[in-house]
Amino acid sequence: MPLARYREQYWFPDETLAVGQKLHIFPRTSNVHAQLYADGLGAVPIANPVTTDGTGFVDLWVENGDYWGYINGQAYYLIIDLDPNLTHVWPSTFRWEQAAPTAVWVIQHGLNSFPDVSVLDPLNEQVFGEVDYVDDDNLTITFGAPQAGVAFLRR
Repeated sequence: MPLARYREQYWFPDETLAVGQKLHIFPRTSNVHAQLYADGLGAVPIANPVTTDGTGFVDLWVENGDYWGYINGQAYYLIIDLDPNLTHVWPSTFRWEQAAPTAVWVIQHGLNSFPDVSVLDPLNEQVFGEVDYVDDDNLTITFGAPQAGVAFLRR
């Protein structure tokens, strides 16, 4: 059975991390919890629902496929694939890494929406910038000084 890794950080709409929240994962066409694992070999089963850690992340392994997740009153369509570039959440979460510090981040996200934006610096501290939605698929974030880090965009 090929297992795919699912690692995702969850946030509340008020931009705080969803710490200690239970995430239920079900196969796309079922209401029976999927079997989850702590490792890629499937040797260590874990409980479903799984609880987000102190930084809002879940990190697990599950059979490659389509799922739906339920956390904090919201359901999401999950595609969990052996190729991590194809694994995503619907409603989508887009992760932008800005390695080189710059005062303006130009992000082409392709979410066809005006997503919520949260930014963490390299020390995982939340930082704030002015978000300008260029159109449904592009935005900029302007900071008072050059900034590196990660932006999480959620629709």
